[in-house]
Amino acid sequence: MNHIGTQQLTTKRLNLRRLELEDVHSMFKNWASDEKVAKYTTWYAHQSEKITQEYLKMIVHSYDQLDYYCWGIEYQENLVGMISVIPVDEKAEICGIGYVLSRNYWNLGLMAEAAEAVITFLCRKVEYRRVIAWCDVANAASGIVLRKIGMQLEGKLRQHIARKDDSYGDEYIYGILKDEID
Repeated sequence: MNHIGTQQLTTKRLNLRRLELEDVHSMFKNWASDEKVAKYTTWYAHQSEKITQEYLKMIVHSYDQLDYYCWGIEYQENLVGMISVIPVDEKAEICGIGYVLSRNYWNLGLMAEAAEAVITFLCRKVEYRRVIAWCDVANAASGIVLRKIGMQLEGKLRQHIARKDDSYGDEYIYGILKDEID
């Protein structure tokens, strides 16, 4: 592994950058406080900017670690989402990705564009061999994003998620190998 920390990435339409403490209002307003955005996440919608501020402090502090990866997604100079790496198995060279996007920017292909750039970075620069992602089977939009970027559906984990409504949901797992990216 060649951990180099969160580096700025640019795509045709996006700037992927480290989050900053000054991003608190944009983060809260654009996605962290939105119940619909948080529906399939592991976290609950933030009820105040103070909650977002504490979360953001943790992210910014974590940038000191070279094996920490989390990008804010800027589109047309607006912070509209974030994408981060979830450690899975360092020895096997496997990591996961998780992401969130402001509802105002859904269905524009932005998350696929961001995820593709991040996966390329993780495989080419950090030298991960495999990148995976999980999504609730009810979250069809996330599955579309993952398939669009070339990830393959590898299986369904039955009743693997404890949902916020106290039900249990099935979860899809997707994966892509380093030699499958362009």
